[in-house]
Amino acid sequence: MKWKVPYTDFRAQFYNNRKKFLDEFKRVMSNGSFILRDDVKKFEYNIAKYLKVRHVIGLNSGTDALLFSLSSLGIERNSEIISVAHTHIATLSAIKHIGCIPRLVDISEDFNININEIEKNITNKTRAILPVHMNGKSCEMDKILKIAKKYNLHVVEDAAQSLGAKFKNKMVGTFGILGAFSLHPLKSLGCAGDGGFIATNNGLLAEKIKRLRNHGQKKKNEVAHFGFCSRLDNLQAALVNVKFKTYKNQINLRRKIAKKYVQQLEGLPIKTPNYRDNKYYNTFNSFVITTKDQKKLYKFLLKNKVEVFIHWARPWYLFKGLGLKNFKLKKTEEMCKKMISLPIYPELSLKKINFTCSLIKKFYAKSYKK
Repeated sequence: MKWKVPYTDFRAQFYNNRKKFLDEFKRVMSNGSFILRDDVKKFEYNIAKYLKVRHVIGLNSGTDALLFSLSSLGIERNSEIISVAHTHIATLSAIKHIGCIPRLVDISEDFNININEIEKNITNKTRAILPVHMNGKSCEMDKILKIAKKYNLHVVEDAAQSLGAKFKNKMVGTFGILGAFSLHPLKSLGCAGDGGFIATNNGLLAEKIKRLRNHGQKKKNEVAHFGFCSRLDNLQAALVNVKFKTYKNQINLRRKIAKKYVQQLEGLPIKTPNYRDNKYYNTFNSFVITTKDQKKLYKFLLKNKVEVFIHWARPWYLFKGLGLKNFKLKKTEEMCKKMISLPIYPELSLKKINFTCSLIKKFYAKSYKK
């Protein structure tokens, strides 16, 4: 289908940077610089400076960023790690792949972990808390850190959706011992394919993760342990470096679009994200509204060629093949039945924002008449 308003517009993103992307492509290809070269080092340096951390390690996905973060800590098998069911499956996959058990707790109205549910779910098997900063908004990290300190637990942040987001003026992904980020194309800073990275101030863990991403190699022809092939390749780093030069402006554009949505949708029987709370700096990787008319509005928008999504329609513990048993999270299940993700990206025009909002208003005008 040809969308009047696509969920994202990679074509526009390319053409806005066409010459720079092509110049970088030609340079990397002509130099034959593909694996762990200068562009990767430049990316890691720039992101570390941006986040104000000592170390950034480029990887080939946000999934591996989560997996390596957890595995580097040496958590014993069959331990429990507290997280949420409302997240990308990669969060829970990382826990399972290191032989641990996801201890899932409920979320709040903002889709982030409910702070009040954490402590009551801590057992003698709990070893870590894995908060997920959803949609570009930070979790309440001060309270999470306080709980973690009380019970001597690791905090690893899933910041896949929230590069640049802040809590009390501190960057997400820098509160815990490790922060895992994604560079998937749908993220606010994305590759032309998969990519990810880890941020940390711990030098020993940084070195371990560098080995993990490169087959366990300590240096050429010297292997310290078994590892993986999970390097952020040089071409992807070169393209991301182009985009990162304007990243702060891109976030500002997302925030302006979010504000326009909130203003135009005010007064309708839907709930929009709160962008006025100064405690949080929201990057709006996604703009998620909630409504009791989810299914009808979702179908209406798709029918009128506005591409929207439901992220995610069912909690992961309801999928039998995953073996996540004995969970019943009331708020998580409730929000799954209410949420709709609207298009939001820097290239989204005012005309398309207005069109999307006019359709939503039209939908509710018809609903009220009935």
